[in-house]
Amino acid sequence: MSDIQFVISEQPEELALAAQLIDGRDDNAHPLDHQVFFDSRAVILAKTIEGEIVGCAAIKAGKGTVGELGYLVVSSHYRRQGIAQGLTQKRIEVAKALGISILYATIRAENTSSQANLLKAGFQFWRDYLSIRGTGNTVGWYYLALSANVDAEAIMLSLVGDRIQAV
Repeated sequence: MSDIQFVISEQPEELALAAQLIDGRDDNAHPLDHQVFFDSRAVILAKTIEGEIVGCAAIKAGKGTVGELGYLVVSSHYRRQGIAQGLTQKRIEVAKALGISILYATIRAENTSSQANLLKAGFQFWRDYLSIRGTGNTVGWYYLALSANVDAEAIMLSLVGDRIQAV
């Protein structure tokens, strides 16, 4: 993986290419809202030395000290090489630089690769909730406290709102 670079990008052309990568993912359960993606707090790209975008991930739009991870995709030709883990590590670094004190992510129960990626990066599983889209899917909530004085329980409770906890 030493030939892969992880860089923040705000260039519209690169963001458009990253959006195409997300649009083409093989588990595209939810169509990408391109404008929401472009408004992310930070978009991280995995690029080859030649400049080809082979993966992307973001800290979604939002404000304050809470950040949501999302949009992690790696091109099928580059999977199983540690790129997803590199994208997650870079997002953690960027989140710290942005003053974010807690990161969270929601992962569908069947997405064991993303779950393992987060756990390997130090995230904690919090709880499972039913999808708010009415699909009956179970979604796991994960978090990573980036500072010692974070009340993770209170923050996570505020984020889930009135979702129904899975049993």
